[in-house]
Amino acid sequence: MALMLVGCSRPDTGPLSFQSLADWKVKHDPLGGLDFYTVTAKAPDEGLLMFSRWVPPSRPEDLPGLVQKLADGFREQAKKSSEFALTSEEYRVEPFAGEYCQGSFAVFQTASRGANTMVSMFMMSVDGRVWNGQFTGSPDTWKHALTVLKSLKKAG
Repeated sequence: MALMLVGCSRPDTGPLSFQSLADWKVKHDPLGGLDFYTVTAKAPDEGLLMFSRWVPPSRPEDLPGLVQKLADGFREQAKKSSEFALTSEEYRVEPFAGEYCQGSFAVFQTASRGANTMVSMFMMSVDGRVWNGQFTGSPDTWKHALTVLKSLKKAG
């Protein structure tokens, strides 16, 4: 998959603008004023990136700890799941940053019905607002999704 990024700053894309792959589908829903985004790879089983505004008051320096809490919760949920299993319970909280966005993410490898999938949960600050989300898909597609996240900025 060649990385050809295109801008996403149409009036219907909400308060954020970002770069995405030309063949990815971008959708913005202002669900209850929370601005929920879905970015789907050309083939939906390749990758799904979802993020929305995080309502509880938070500061950028809180993000690594919040991601760790989310990851710990996901790990505990996975132990009880009949839908999927973690291939390893270990994870690391890692930082990422773009010109207008900074955040942290944790990645898990899962197996479900014979397929290996990556799940990443993340939190980021864009122009002083905190957002959180999740990616599910292939490791290669995660690299592209992370590029999308790094390109986030306030629209306008």
